[in-house]
This record gives sequence, structure tokens and C-alpha cells, in this order.
Amino acid sequence: MNNYLSNLLKSICLILLFTFAVNAQDSMQIILAGNLLNVETGEIQNNKLIKVDNGIIVEVIDSNDYSKYKKIIDLSNYTVLPGLIDCHTHLTMNYYLEEKELDKKNLPAAAFGIMGTVNAKVLLEAGFTTVRDLHAYFYSDIALRDAINKGWIPGPRMYVSGPALSITGGHEDWENVLGPHLEYYENPGSIVDGVDEARKETRKHIKYNVDCMKIMATGGFLPEGTIPGAASFTVDEIKAIVDEARKRGIKVAAHAHGAEGIKNSINAGVHSIEHGTYIDEEVIKMMKTKGVFLVMDLMGAYNDFIEANKDYSDKQLEYSNVEEYKNYIAQFKKAYEAGLKIAFGTDAGVFPHIRNSEQFKLMTDAGMKPIDAIRAATITAAELLGKERNTGSIKAGKWADIIAVKGNPLIDISTLTDVQFVMKGGHIYKEVK
Repeated sequence: MNNYLSNLLKSICLILLFTFAVNAQDSMQIILAGNLLNVETGEIQNNKLIKVDNGIIVEVIDSNDYSKYKKIIDLSNYTVLPGLIDCHTHLTMNYYLEEKELDKKNLPAAAFGIMGTVNAKVLLEAGFTTVRDLHAYFYSDIALRDAINKGWIPGPRMYVSGPALSITGGHEDWENVLGPHLEYYENPGSIVDGVDEARKETRKHIKYNVDCMKIMATGGFLPEGTIPGAASFTVDEIKAIVDEARKRGIKVAAHAHGAEGIKNSINAGVHSIEHGTYIDEEVIKMMKTKGVFLVMDLMGAYNDFIEANKDYSDKQLEYSNVEEYKNYIAQFKKAYEAGLKIAFGTDAGVFPHIRNSEQFKLMTDAGMKPIDAIRAATITAAELLGKERNTGSIKAGKWADIIAVKGNPLIDISTLTDVQFVMKGGHIYKEVK
């Protein structure tokens, strides 16, 4: 009797193990990558199998024998690489629309969320599986992030800042475009003056569950009456923001065009400089010494200076728009050659969100190697976000954020503007035709 029970239990265990193995194989996704770009080494590896289970990459092996797998995602004719990361977007903003279509005073708050749902889907299908969204009115970026995370709508992984903090009369103070008699109008931004207000507003953002913080450390190019080269916050104000954010493990990004505002931000401990239009040799040395990331939006600048040729006659610029863009490119090249940590960020929303990948060519035209431009949007961007253990490369243990393109992006970087396949967290959002 004991032998009978023992054999019965063994049989049941074998059946359960077999069933588990079959089910595990059924849940496993197998990607056959004809060419796999290893962004860490810069090498193209041929004929690899990427095993994905429950949204996580579990193994990357040679594809010697894949006939034993029931289902194969065949990307044998494509170059496979990690999902792209844009570290400076505005998914709930369409700044590029005509002013009459985007009248801040009349646009309902819900409209920003609606714009975000459209832009999120477009950007994900363009191959951007992760974004850092810096500045949104009414905390619409938080609502969008949460809707994506809950599976209500498709979109990239979002790390969001809520409304950027600005000083009275600074960049994104709406009242700059309103008469004094309209000062009762409620500003949806975050206007703070002094250390105490800066600290309190940071705490409020954290209460509303932001992932990062953004400050306007200088004026900007948008027509709110501010000067891009002029500093705004004091070092002490920025320090208060950085200090409060640090307590919760939150990093601070500084919108900063002028050198003085950039230096103030670095001295106060910010994690990244956004734009960096007028960086100088001293700034570059400071950033390299302190390991501060640089996010230069070449695509946003190209759109504003060259394509739109906007009127910046009130911005105290020394040069024409064409010369301003040339100088910006020259500064980008200096920063790259100096070895700064450059993360990919476009300022999408200034231009339609489908165009983010056009920045890769602008970066290589400025002297960056194609592999380094791709690294800026993968492993370096992941490090900026503090998510290098989860994303940025195709390795076991990381999220299955995977894209594929025709051709070799190391030879023709423009292939990244036509992504053929998109997987985020093991879910396919765009299949090859």
C-alpha cells in the first residue's frame, strides 16, 4: 500500500511538473533577432534568441535551435535594440499648435489629458517605451502616467514632474501675458518665491506623487516676457527644493539656458541641466566634476530657430536664429567631446511628438557617434532616471522593452525614425508588417 501511494505521488508530481513546463513554454515569448544591437559594447550580434516571460527578459542566447518553440516572433530580417527613452517630453502639451487653438486661458483642464492620450500612443508606436515628462498643467502628467500604468490606454512608461516650479515673473508664469487687472486669474503653474515657498511647493508635488521635480532656473524662449540667459531662482531656493526632493529619493531637473542659472543649479545639487544653451567651459568642468547630466533638446531648438524661425526680438539675443542654432550645436559638440553624460531629450510638444527620433540625426550631424547617440537614448537615459537595472539594454532581468528597425542604425541613424516593431513589458504594441 505504501509503495502504491508513493508511486501515485511520484506520478502526480511528474504530471504537475510536465504541466508546469508546458504552461511555462506557452507563456514564454521567443524573439528571433537577426541582428541584435548590444548598446553597451556597440556590437551587432547576429542570430540571437531573446526569451521573455511575464514582461521580463529571462535569457539572451544564440539561435542555434529554435524549432522546439511553438511560437516565434520572427525579427530575423531586422535590427533589434532596446526601447528608446526620451528624457524631456511634454505629452500633455501641444505647444506647436496655433495660439488660438491652445489658448491657456480658455482651454479646459481635461483637454491637456486628452492631448496626452493621443500623444502617448503615437510616441510609444514610434519606439519610445519610456519618457521623463517635465512640466504639465493641472498634474495632467500624473493622471496620464497612472492611466497608462493601469492599462487604460497605451503609452510609454512615464516619470513625471507635475508643474515646473518658477518664480514670479519667471518662465511659465502665465500672468506675464495678462494685464495687472487680471491677476486674480488662477495660474495652474507652480509659482514660488523664497526658500519657504519653494520647500512647501516641493512637498506638495511629492504629496501628489511626482517622480521627479523640474525648476525653471532661467528664463525661456516661449513668449512670456522672460530672458533665456537670465537666472531666476537663487542658490538657496534651489537648495531647498533639492533637499526636500532628496528626502524622498526624487531628482531635480533644471530648465537652464544661461550660464549663471546653470551654475546656480549645479551648486545647489540638481541632477540634470535641461537645454544648456549658453554653457561655457566653466560650466562643462563643473558638470563633469559633479556628474550632472546634460539634456540638450536639439530637435526643439531646430524646430524653433530654423523651421519655425520664431520672432525672438524681445529675448536679448546676440545673433540671428540661424547663428543661435549653430552656436547651440557647437556647445553640444564641446560637451560631448568633454565627456559629459548626455541623455537624449527633445522637448517634444514644441513640435509634434511623432518627430522625436529625428533628433538622432541632428546629434550625429553635430559630431556624436551613432552608437553614442543611441546610448544617450538607452543606457545613459536609464541611468539619468535611476532605472539602469530595469531598462536601457537587452539583458536578462530587465524589462522586455524592445524595438526593431530595418537596416543598421549604426550606419544609417535615420532608420530609427521608422520603427517597425515595439514591445513594452512583453506586450506587443506594434507588429512587423
